[in-house]
Amino acid sequence: MRYSFSAYDEHGLLKPSPMLWLTLAFSAKAWIVFVMAGASRQQGSQLLTLFYPIKESLYVGLLLGLPSILLAWLSGQRHKHNKISSYIWRHGKLLLLAAYLSDCLLQTYHLFMTQGVFSWPNGVMIVITAWLTMYLLRSTRVKNTFADKPLER
Repeated sequence: MRYSFSAYDEHGLLKPSPMLWLTLAFSAKAWIVFVMAGASRQQGSQLLTLFYPIKESLYVGLLLGLPSILLAWLSGQRHKHNKISSYIWRHGKLLLLAAYLSDCLLQTYHLFMTQGVFSWPNGVMIVITAWLTMYLLRSTRVKNTFADKPLER
């Protein structure tokens, strides 16, 4: 599939789309909340309790966010063609899918722990997670971005 020239970086590699960046950021949501809680010292523990009432969920969320942080960093390192980073990048879609599926399991566990009581934050998170998982599965742009083939000139 052909993309416009602006979709490629100066090394001829397909840049991650804004939707892929959003997917990476959402996967790293625990890290974002953790940094925000650290920045707001007074209400930090309240903020963490609001988003992660079960403390262990924060730790699991931080673990599940590591692949997206690694892939965000590797997106700028792809042109160096390091064997290890290229290998990780080429398998980035699988890493993200594994993180998203694990996040779905974690959210299902939270739903089970609350005996199925509906809450808007949990409902919205489940819908967004499911939608972004489908995006990762179906997007040819994501597939081509992680294929890491330079633009043929």
